[in-house]
Amino acid sequence: MTATPTGRLLISHITLRGPELAQVYAQVAARPEVSADDLRDRLAPAAAGASPFELADAPLREALSFLSLAGLVEARGRQRRYSAAPLLPGAPFPLLLLHHLRRHAEERQRAISLVHQALVTEDMLTTTVLALRDQIERGPLRDLFAWTGEKVTLWAHLAAYLGLIRRVERSAELLAVPALDLTLAALTWAAAELNGDSSLDAALRWIDAGLFACLTARGRVHRGVAQTLLALERLGQVRLSHSSDAARSLLLGERRVSDLALAGRTLPVTTVYNGGHAHPER
Repeated sequence: MTATPTGRLLISHITLRGPELAQVYAQVAARPEVSADDLRDRLAPAAAGASPFELADAPLREALSFLSLAGLVEARGRQRRYSAAPLLPGAPFPLLLLHHLRRHAEERQRAISLVHQALVTEDMLTTTVLALRDQIERGPLRDLFAWTGEKVTLWAHLAAYLGLIRRVERSAELLAVPALDLTLAALTWAAAELNGDSSLDAALRWIDAGLFACLTARGRVHRGVAQTLLALERLGQVRLSHSSDAARSLLLGERRVSDLALAGRTLPVTTVYNGGHAHPER
């Protein structure tokens, strides 16, 4: 298999799909210094196509290219041996990818994160691929590169796969309401990073800076994020409360909240890559 291309834009990998990224990353994380040929043999065997879970050679190259440009894997030597290089070791793959996209050193490579931020900044709840492209071409991201429908379509797919947005069945609408499992995983990770700080404001600011946008241009909780937080409380996954003497508090709709407590349970849909081995999070 030839070496993955360099100098490309992450958002230009228009044929790529989220499950392919997760599958390839899992294989690299499980086998340090794995060769490109070994990955091809495991994921794109000669009989590729016989199983829906097998990858053809071209998608494998695209996934490796994306993961390399995002900094999730490193390729060494002339034989292109790949190793995982996570900035948040042990994090669920969606959080890991979002962190690399959010913190990438190159602005143009942060485009996938910045598009979502544009929605959150304006406190938008619904959009479509066409409307979003029009918004981007009129906004501060217009000069990053030439925006195309294919780039925005890739963004919509990855955003939905990771849980940043939700697709409306039988509709072109995209809902900027983060998935329950993604939000709960982000809150759990933030709590650990903040050493148990119970402030909802601190948790959301950590997520906003390191994973995905949560706060509008006016510093308020995005309406979609607020909806997800209140839904998690109804499900018993978190407890939200307000202390009158709290240093900072936030409005979730019309409700003021200062403190967040995790219920100690997680939704059983997230996969954690720990020490190179995938296992369901408990």
